[in-house]
Amino acid sequence: MRLLVVGASSGIGAAVAKAAAVAGNNVAVSARRADKLDSVVAEMGSGFAIVGDATEPEDARRVVAEAATHLGGLDLVVYVAGFGVLQPLVATDPDTWTSVYKVNVVGANLIAGAAIEHLGPDGVMAFVSSRTVEDANALFASYSASKAALDQCIRTWRVEHPDRRFVRVVMGNCQPTEFVNQMGMDLLGPALEAWDRQAVPGGMMHVDDVGAALVESLAVALAHPEIDCSELKFDARIPPSTSSPPPSG
Repeated sequence: MRLLVVGASSGIGAAVAKAAAVAGNNVAVSARRADKLDSVVAEMGSGFAIVGDATEPEDARRVVAEAATHLGGLDLVVYVAGFGVLQPLVATDPDTWTSVYKVNVVGANLIAGAAIEHLGPDGVMAFVSSRTVEDANALFASYSASKAALDQCIRTWRVEHPDRRFVRVVMGNCQPTEFVNQMGMDLLGPALEAWDRQAVPGGMMHVDDVGAALVESLAVALAHPEIDCSELKFDARIPPSTSSPPPSG
């Protein structure tokens, strides 16, 4: 399998890349932070690091083209990059809306658009979405709304390119990741209390388990090109009474 992971400098993206490398696949990783990517490649013991900003059209095209050149083509592209900020809707400022949508929606679509010419009919473009779309977490509307927009784009990719496969990955809570660090720790306590009142399911998956499970699931999809595996869901197995941790997918 020839795989490009975008958003691979840490968290789920890094875990996916490492799991794929352990399974013997050829992997290229991309993100904005060169030092983090170099560390991921060092841990993998193989693969290629391609520094780039997926939200910039020229960078997105270059990253995908370089990955295809290094790997001799692409079978799978996984867009994992994500950004979210805790703010009540009444106080969510335009800069936050723009930043969140730029990473979660614009970047995902730019990478998908660039990947189309490199992925054959049996290839897969996978996007990591979020369970928060269904949960409507208080204080996290800009993030969940951006993932809902991403979901609509995924559906539209399918109808505009029915000869390709586009997989929506609905992600629950994972640890350890850097996601919580960017959310805004001052509102984390009130957010957790609000999610508990909402009865939002809690529980944590370990990011390494998620990475391995996602690679295995997508490998099955690639091995069966006659089947359209349009959606995958990952969530922790927990008692229903467990309190909600911060989302990371």
